[in-house]
Amino acid sequence: MQLPAEPFPWPFDGPAYRMVMGLRTLAPADWLSPDAGWLGQLARRAGLLRQRKWDVLALMPEAKAAAEELLELLFQQLATQHSSWFQRQGAGLFSAIGGAVMQPADFDHPLHLLGHLLPDDLCLLTPSAGGWRLTGGVVCFPSHWLLPHKLGKPLPGIHRPVPGYDATLAVPVDRFFDNLNPGRIVWRANWGLSDDADLFQPGGPRPPPADGPVTGENAAQRLFLRVEKQTLRKLPRSGAVLFTIRTHQRALAVLTPEQQAHFAAILRSVPDDVARYKGLDRTGPLALAALG
Repeated sequence: MQLPAEPFPWPFDGPAYRMVMGLRTLAPADWLSPDAGWLGQLARRAGLLRQRKWDVLALMPEAKAAAEELLELLFQQLATQHSSWFQRQGAGLFSAIGGAVMQPADFDHPLHLLGHLLPDDLCLLTPSAGGWRLTGGVVCFPSHWLLPHKLGKPLPGIHRPVPGYDATLAVPVDRFFDNLNPGRIVWRANWGLSDDADLFQPGGPRPPPADGPVTGENAAQRLFLRVEKQTLRKLPRSGAVLFTIRTHQRALAVLTPEQQAHFAAILRSVPDDVARYKGLDRTGPLALAALG
């Protein structure tokens, strides 16, 4: 049985940039659905979990029960909703995609196993007196951040670099987390413009690209619209919120003419502070030159 093509969720729902949560309901059958992009992403994740384990994996003691609950939930979800690809085998789960049985006893903790099972990054946020805190995660494909730098922080601290977050989204996001009903799944899209095909983008200085700088002539092939499909789901026993991030990217050259025109309009409407935060002050003019 062949995996379906990797989707590319279009992140824009209007003619100009807007800073909104943009949440939509997601059916359980459409959550964490296997596609052809899983194979390459799982291979990259396995390498990162070997080579940079403590940069991409963490679990604080207060999230241990939530992580165990999450493992049970995802084993059940995959075996029920995607039974062609996943089957329970004792305490483990057989993945036809990976060709192996994933046994909890073979890994440090549930998030370590899930980092090898799914291409999605996973974050656990648990309630505390100081608000919802990031207390565990496996994040192999960050967009200019690293998990250890965010671990233990509440939502406003996690999002502090984001222009306008405190004024526009901090209160609605906290309220949404408080009121999210277990079993309901919602999703949103986040986007960026990358000049590196590697999905692991921790930020900080990078060596010059081996194939030379991005220019107006090669920008269509060397710049990528990077889209994160983010989902939120509350775990019923622990009350923790699971935040998942599946990252997709496409070179500007392979976008349809309609998508290219839409993205160009978005780039032209992004406020200066957001452009600086997203690095668009550097890559945006090259993208616009390529998009026409």
